[in-house]
Order: sequence, then structure tokens, then C-alpha cells
Amino acid sequence: MFVVDDCSQNIIRILFVDFSKAFAVIDHNILLDKFISNDVPEHITVWSVEFLNGRKEFVKIGVSVSNTTIVGAGTPQGTVSGPNDFKLVTNDLTFNTCYVKYVDDTILFFLFQIL
Repeated sequence: MFVVDDCSQNIIRILFVDFSKAFAVIDHNILLDKFISNDVPEHITVWSVEFLNGRKEFVKIGVSVSNTTIVGAGTPQGTVSGPNDFKLVTNDLTFNTCYVKYVDDTILFFLFQIL
């Protein structure tokens, strides 16, 4: 957090929050509940859940390849659905101050008047 002073009687404090590894920790069950509670059409809900459940991943460095593991949470980075999934899960996150949310980044603003 840092303070900006514009030489007036106002001070603005800004807090930048970046949810680290946000896409990797999305709980598929919570996402499913959010799809249902937000009246997402059933065919999109089913497609999304099927896409996420049972995904496999591995790491390849040069010619070396790791064992394959099943991913139990998260949404793949670089997909069109990833940011939308995260926004759906966090959409009801609110604050008692001015704020801006963009996918996994949040900015909080605090304005103080010096008397």
C-alpha cells in the first residue's frame, strides 16, 4: 500500500491485490454451484464441468517428461473460459470502499480528507 498526496487536503490510499495462483485453486464444486445459482444454461454448465474434471497434466523440459497427474482443481491458464470461471467464483466478493476488480486483480481506494 502506498500514499499519494496531491498537496491538497485529500489523501488517497490505494491497495493493489493480485490473487496469486488464482486460476490454479478454483474449486470445481464451488464453480458448479455458481453456474447453477447464476442460471447458466445447462449445456454450458455440463460442458464446462466435463472440460475441467479429470484433466491431466505433465511437465516437459527438453526431452525429459514427468509422470502424468490428474488435476483436481483450477482452470487452465490461457483458455477463454479461465478468466470467466474465476470472475464467476469471485463475483460476489465486495468491499466497504471503492474498488475495481479485473479477473484476479483487485484495487481498493481509500480517500481521506485532512481537516
